[in-house]
Amino acid sequence: MKAFSIRQLKSNPSTVLRAAEQDAMALVTSHQQPTALVVALDRLGLPDPAAVRSGLALSLFRSGSISVASAARVADLPLPRFLEILAALKIPVLEGDATDLQDDLAAARRWLHGGA
Repeated sequence: MKAFSIRQLKSNPSTVLRAAEQDAMALVTSHQQPTALVVALDRLGLPDPAAVRSGLALSLFRSGSISVASAARVADLPLPRFLEILAALKIPVLEGDATDLQDDLAAARRWLHGGA
């Protein structure tokens, strides 16, 4: 495993990612102290990497860190399949109530038709 400073990570993230892909992980340090691990999921020898990707995608989506479309990409699933999984797990795709949804739809329609 290779170690990289935060400065190296910022200036050339692809080098850190390549190192993680070669050795399964790379260490990131701050002031010479371990701070983070960059992990190559496909190199960890996990019994089901697809399940790890899906779990990661669900967690990131539920926390609001990424959109549903981004989560589907992280999970390496078509968006309709990812939406089915969310529905099966009773994870809402949208926050808010029916009034919020109607307001959002009305705003989208105004935007589509050239209004502000």
